[in-house]
Amino acid sequence: MNQLSGFFLLCLVFFVFITKTLSAIEPYRNSNFSFKNFVEKKQPLELFGRFELKSIKNEKNKVVGVKDEMLLILEGEFRMGADPKEGYQECKKYSGRCDPKWFYHEAPIHDVHLSSFYMDKYEVTQRKFQLVMGRNPSSFRGDDHPVENVKWLEANEYCKKIGKRLPTEAEWEKAAQVKNPTKYFWGNDMVSGRANFCDKNCLSDWKATEFDDGFVNTAPVGSYAPNAYGLYDMAGNVWEWVFDWYDPNYYKQNFHNDPKGPGPEEHYYRNGERVLRGGSWSSHPFNLRYSTRAGAYFNSRYINGYGFRCAVSGPSLD
Repeated sequence: MNQLSGFFLLCLVFFVFITKTLSAIEPYRNSNFSFKNFVEKKQPLELFGRFELKSIKNEKNKVVGVKDEMLLILEGEFRMGADPKEGYQECKKYSGRCDPKWFYHEAPIHDVHLSSFYMDKYEVTQRKFQLVMGRNPSSFRGDDHPVENVKWLEANEYCKKIGKRLPTEAEWEKAAQVKNPTKYFWGNDMVSGRANFCDKNCLSDWKATEFDDGFVNTAPVGSYAPNAYGLYDMAGNVWEWVFDWYDPNYYKQNFHNDPKGPGPEEHYYRNGERVLRGGSWSSHPFNLRYSTRAGAYFNSRYINGYGFRCAVSGPSLD
């Protein structure tokens, strides 16, 4: 009798175990979930967190779908870079301390052919970064403000986690420059109300007091009109990390088709600088030109200055 009771008790324990196990895997039924892909980290993010998926979808930004809050930049050729005299002359308009050498790395102007790609319409917000990464390193808090204080490593990880990648430097410049290149994406002169930079509201000594962008520091993404592609904040707000290692002489190598930055990897890893583009809320006006280049150590957090957006390779036109 005792043996029979023990058998029934064992069966009951086994039944409870099976019931709880089936309940735990319920979110993955009728899906393409694969334990092998889970172990190898190849499973798309939506299968790993129902809460994250729901939250991100509520913002109309599907984890792997690229069309909701991204725009397609079609394959084609464009002219990349600028004459260093341009940056130097713009600098002298707004600053008493300028050096022509600061702008040599923007030259020479060269032709680049890029395959189609998608670019995020907006800089990554603090809400989205928190949902995916589980933390928010920003100094100027606000769900719809761009995430800042971000290392290149974190930006790269975020984009990978949602099935995207960082744009290359060439992709970023094409998306910022649009069809008819001017110094700024809206024209050849800095004006108020087109981008967020160090204007009269800025607390820095180098502020340009003749302009008013309406914000002391970062602005909510999309606060200003987009460029001709429909992309927001491609000038100012936060510097944006891109994929490439930084080399001030890279343009002289004149890579034409889909350049992805200098190599070999080992050499540039020792130097440790990745490229930043676009200028920020604390930048001089001349740093908002689409051709402006900067480099920073990939594992550094500049105080409230570094953010990013993501890209995805697009369809071939062949």
